[in-house]
Amino acid sequence: MNDQDNAPARLLKVLSKHVVQLSCLDAKTEPEGTPTDVRNFDPKEFSITAFVISVRDVWFLVTAGHVLRDVEERLKTGRQIVKSRLIDGFGTDETLPPIVFAFEDMPKCHVFSGGLDYALIALRPLDVENLIAGGVEPLSEGSWTDMPEELDAYYLLGFPKQATDTTVDSRPDGGMVNVSTGTPLLPLRPITDPPEEMKLDAERFHAEVMLPAGSGDGADVCLTDISGMSGGPVFAIAHDGKKTLRYWVVAVQSSWLESSRILAACPIKPLVDDLVRCIDQQQMELEDHEIPGGGDRA
Repeated sequence: MNDQDNAPARLLKVLSKHVVQLSCLDAKTEPEGTPTDVRNFDPKEFSITAFVISVRDVWFLVTAGHVLRDVEERLKTGRQIVKSRLIDGFGTDETLPPIVFAFEDMPKCHVFSGGLDYALIALRPLDVENLIAGGVEPLSEGSWTDMPEELDAYYLLGFPKQATDTTVDSRPDGGMVNVSTGTPLLPLRPITDPPEEMKLDAERFHAEVMLPAGSGDGADVCLTDISGMSGGPVFAIAHDGKKTLRYWVVAVQSSWLESSRILAACPIKPLVDDLVRCIDQQQMELEDHEIPGGGDRA
C-alpha cells in the first residue's frame, strides 16, 4: 500500500476485513400476556463486536470476556436466544446477507478477572467457508509478532451502538432483525499513566480515544460514546523503509472512562500464546492415543 492509499477510508477498508458483528435476537421464555402475541415475549436485539484470528489453522472469534459474561447474565433472567447471525463483508464493496450462526451451541470460553478480559468462540468449517466468501481474512501469527519499536499510529475498530441502527420486526416466526452498522476507525493516543481507577493487576494498553472522529461507509461518524466497541481490535500502524503500510493487532478493547475518554485494552499476545499451548497439548494427547498402524478410530 502506497502513501496515496493511506486515507482513512482506504485504511478502514483494509482493516475491516478482519472484523465481524455478531447480531442476536433474544426473547422471554414466558410471555407477559397472550402467548399468541409475539410482542409479549419482549424480543430484543443485541450486538457484539468481534474479530477473527487463526491459530494453528483453527479460526476463532475474539471479543471481550465481559461481553460473554453479560450474555450469560442476560439469559439467566428468563430469556433465550431466538436467532443469531454473523454480519461480515465490511472490507468489501458488497452488501452480503448475514450468516446464520449457532451462537449458543458454539464452543466458547471467557475470562473477566483482575484486568484480564478475553473471550474466544471457535468457528466450524462451514462458518469459515462463509466468512471467506464474505471477504473476511483472519489475523494470524504475523499480525502479533515482530512488531517494530517505532509505530506511527494506533486505531480502534468496532461497532459502537451510536453507529448501529437496529429494527426488530416482531413476527410469529420469532422476528426479523434489520441491522445497519457503521464501522468507525478511531485514532488513539497511547498513554503510560492512566487514571488510578483504571489501574488493575494485569498489564493493559491505555490510550486516549480521539473523539469525535472516524469514518464509516465513506461518511464521517461522529461519536460521543464508544459503547458497543468492547471486544474490538486495537491496531498499530507502521511504514517500512519503502513506505509500505504494515499493521498489527496489539490488544482487545476492554473498557473506557468516558469522562477522560481513555480506554483500556488487553494485550493480544498472552491470549494467543495460551491458545497455542492448549491446541498443541490437545494435539499431543490425540497423538498419544492413536491406534497403532494408523487404523481408523470409531
